[in-house]
Amino acid sequence: MKLTQKLSLAMVLTFLYACNNGSAPKKESKEKEDYHELAEASTECLAPADWFNTTTGTRITPAPNEGPTSVFANNKTVTNCDFHQWSWQKFLWLTNEENGVPTFMNLIQVQPNGDLIQRGGPVMLSETAQASSSTDVLKTPNYASGTPPQTTVYYSISMNELMFSTMNKYASMASADPSSVKGIAFPVGAFEVKTSWIDVAGLSDTSSYFITNGVINGTKARVALLGMHVVGVVENHPEFVWATFEHENLAPAYDWGQATPTSDAPVTSSSDYPFFDKSQTATVKNITSGNGVYSNIFSVYQYGVPVQKMMKGSHNVQVFMETSQDGSQNFNNIRTINASVKSQLTGVWNSYIYNGSIWINTEGYEKGADQIALLDSLGYNLSNSKPGDLTRGSVAAYNITMETYVQVGFNPSSIHGTDVSNLANCLSCHNAYDTKEARSPLYISHVFSGKVKSLQGKTPKEIKKIHVDQIRAQFAMRASDKKE
Repeated sequence: MKLTQKLSLAMVLTFLYACNNGSAPKKESKEKEDYHELAEASTECLAPADWFNTTTGTRITPAPNEGPTSVFANNKTVTNCDFHQWSWQKFLWLTNEENGVPTFMNLIQVQPNGDLIQRGGPVMLSETAQASSSTDVLKTPNYASGTPPQTTVYYSISMNELMFSTMNKYASMASADPSSVKGIAFPVGAFEVKTSWIDVAGLSDTSSYFITNGVINGTKARVALLGMHVVGVVENHPEFVWATFEHENLAPAYDWGQATPTSDAPVTSSSDYPFFDKSQTATVKNITSGNGVYSNIFSVYQYGVPVQKMMKGSHNVQVFMETSQDGSQNFNNIRTINASVKSQLTGVWNSYIYNGSIWINTEGYEKGADQIALLDSLGYNLSNSKPGDLTRGSVAAYNITMETYVQVGFNPSSIHGTDVSNLANCLSCHNAYDTKEARSPLYISHVFSGKVKSLQGKTPKEIKKIHVDQIRAQFAMRASDKKE
């Protein structure tokens, strides 16, 4: 009886998800169907009803429990679903509105080097480069008609007071002596939020977006929210939980149904997207870092769960890639919690979906000091996701507007050639190893390491280059290991 109830509920959730995404082009729906065939329909991850309670018509999602009385306090019983529930609840809490202003807009906005911009107020935008390179800029298509006009995506970073004060406290120590912060991590409850925005002029239809006042390079503008990274420390996880959300209809999905084990499928669409012109055809070059292509992009792995095509007998089949995380379980938990939220959430925030999260399995490392030592020891290998490694969740996690050009690593020659050895995720760029002397989970935050380098006299341009060089060096080492 219990199994039948589970199957029925999962089928209902799938139906609700499909109905609420009816406007999506067929290629995206086809990819979802392919993934559904792989996922175990008997598992489920749901959103509690109390997340959607309202007072005088305004949603009041409670903040998630993250400390010693939370589900994260017991590494033996915490589940994959628990992390996905934290991610959604944190996003919903951050988007609680008071007088039309969501909570995340009242946080402390900072520069990438940690310098204070403001506490609250209209979002201040000037940064356009993605983390992967100073030349990786995302733009809407350049239509021949000029309508809508080609527009650039901008980014902002915010954090809570606990994160901000901790960053400033230890950055001054680390700038003088990098080894002085060894064994130190951000405390439970510290969090960062990174958001992506676009001038509303670049969208043909803004009705499903959160719109607010912004300032772009000193000029007032109305801006639309595209995506959000929610990155927070919970009990037993000094590496942060890295969750990402995005508007549900920004770009087409890669057509895995047409791909083979030895060839990529060209990406086309019967409908225009904000970041894809239906008259165009895209290939892996459109999502390659430093390639000089800024639009007509697409998403590769739904929910950051990697799949691949392989031959079984005479059949070309699609399977979840073998990694450190059970892909079927992770995919189905994200799919069902997204459907559960969508069936209960109302208003503009119902147009944003959870695209996965990543964290480290710290079971067996029960003390904070042991967890910190583990992260330090992993160094550049924090993101490794081969079977037996410690990454959990969406091991190919990305946001289509923030990690557009590293979905399948740096300089890929194909999509079909991607395997577990060169997967990219949040922890590919963010790790506890800054230099030989500077090892600490504090450095997992690029804002912290940027603050340290700023105090050491580095310019924003120099800091950006250092971060990009570190990321590329890591991928180069992994490529070298693969050849050996």
